[in-house]
Amino acid sequence: MKNIIKALLTITLTIIFVSGCTSDNISSSNSQAPLFAMEDIHGDTVRLKDLRGKVILLNFFATWCGPCRQEVPEFIRVYEKLKDKGFEIVAIGLDAEGAGALRPFARNYKIPYTILPGTRNVVLDYGGIKSIPTTFLIDHNGRVADHFVGWRSASMLEQSIVKLLSRKV
Repeated sequence: MKNIIKALLTITLTIIFVSGCTSDNISSSNSQAPLFAMEDIHGDTVRLKDLRGKVILLNFFATWCGPCRQEVPEFIRVYEKLKDKGFEIVAIGLDAEGAGALRPFARNYKIPYTILPGTRNVVLDYGGIKSIPTTFLIDHNGRVADHFVGWRSASMLEQSIVKLLSRKV
């Protein structure tokens, strides 16, 4: 019973967290990706501007979200294949418990890429994320090249990422 209440509370808090005000900062592809500086689940500061020059998959997710969990092995495969070619994944977890929920999740799934506990500001900066998973592909110049909601197969992701990597400026 406690687990059910905890799950319902987490879902409710996450819905409250990601709903409300919206922003048109990311209303179309080819707009500049909003910059952020946030601590990852290990306490290190991650700045989006420090990743300029790489293709970035920026994913908003939650540990309790089924499609989000489905994406993890796909993301790991694509990351391992393309990380040495100028590709990076930054995942922003929207769990109400923050790093406390994200650290064991990352350990359990053996996630090799960066995970950040989300903040209301970054959610609003990226258009008020209304559904998860939501993913942005950011090009070498820091522009949003693509944006989609929902699960995508590794082959679809890889195709889009390889296309962006080939446009390296």
